[in-house]
Amino acid sequence: MDKIFQKIDELAPKYTDFLIDICNIESKSEDYEGINKVGEYIEDHAKKLGFNVRRKKFECGPDCWVIEMNPDGKEQLLSLSAHMDTVHVKGKFGYPPVKRDGDFLYGPGVYDCKGGIAVYLLVMQALKEAGYTERPIKLILQCDEEVESVPTKGESLKFMCEEAKGSVAFLNGEGYRPGKMTVGRKGITRMKMTVKGIPVHSGYYTGGASAIREAAHKIIELEKINDPESVTFNCGIINGGKVVNIVPENCEVLFEYRYRNKEQMERAEKHLEKVASITHVEGTTTEMEFLSRRIAMEPNDKNTELFEKLNAIFVKHGFGESIPIMTGGGSDAAYTTAAGIPTVDSLGIEGDGAHTDKEYARISSIAKVA
Repeated sequence: MDKIFQKIDELAPKYTDFLIDICNIESKSEDYEGINKVGEYIEDHAKKLGFNVRRKKFECGPDCWVIEMNPDGKEQLLSLSAHMDTVHVKGKFGYPPVKRDGDFLYGPGVYDCKGGIAVYLLVMQALKEAGYTERPIKLILQCDEEVESVPTKGESLKFMCEEAKGSVAFLNGEGYRPGKMTVGRKGITRMKMTVKGIPVHSGYYTGGASAIREAAHKIIELEKINDPESVTFNCGIINGGKVVNIVPENCEVLFEYRYRNKEQMERAEKHLEKVASITHVEGTTTEMEFLSRRIAMEPNDKNTELFEKLNAIFVKHGFGESIPIMTGGGSDAAYTTAAGIPTVDSLGIEGDGAHTDKEYARISSIAKVA
């Protein structure tokens, strides 16, 4: 272990530069070219290190990659995973996208989740250079995690689970929070609500039916049941009306609801049906359209047992004790959990600010987490 830790410390500066490089290749989920450029950069890097690399193309959407070491190892497979896509619009962080300030990197994906890619490749290189050959290891690079795998029509999830089949553990590289490991996550369903009203000049308001007012009633009703320990609804985007002196004929609301398990998901669906069925503004009609769904990562005995083993390793080597947590954010780790593979999430780089223009990662944690 001393040799491995020494290698990690030696390689950490190299992987700081590597992380800057892959984050400077902007790759919003809808930017298939950008995502594939990230994958190609990592492929070139991994091949130079002597790892086996496979690229998976789908009928639609961007590509996934698998990086392998010790394919003939006698121990049970260990699978690692992280995603290459980010949520940030190209140019949001300026140029170059990544900025360095002391022990911190700021930029698109430094924390969520390209930092996890850097940590895992650092681990793999350190193990290789230390002469470790006993266990096969795969790093599965996902391409559309931030948008519920819609671009590949869910094929990237099937690919990930098939590649990880039979693993002793699946570790997901979402951002790390010191002293915590994720054993459960909420599921997410995304919907579109379209309200139709009756337009009239606002001087004759009572002769019309406001689509925006009806949507407002429904938004309030949807979010009334919100409980951070259970179901939460969030109506995040609203578009409606054309001009200020016309009663709005249309209103579109994009919203999502989150849940800890299947039972809570079904309760949320019943609540949604009830809200949709009640009309508050006479003359309006409402349609609900399903957009996407991510299942919940429900805590189970396998995940708990894996957490306990990892925690014991952390304590043994002086990294302190951790606690298992459940978070409100969704993750691909839900699908390996559902496939029966022992899974622990949030073992990437330390940082914060995911999905904001203040996203950052702590450079010193690259070696610490690895």
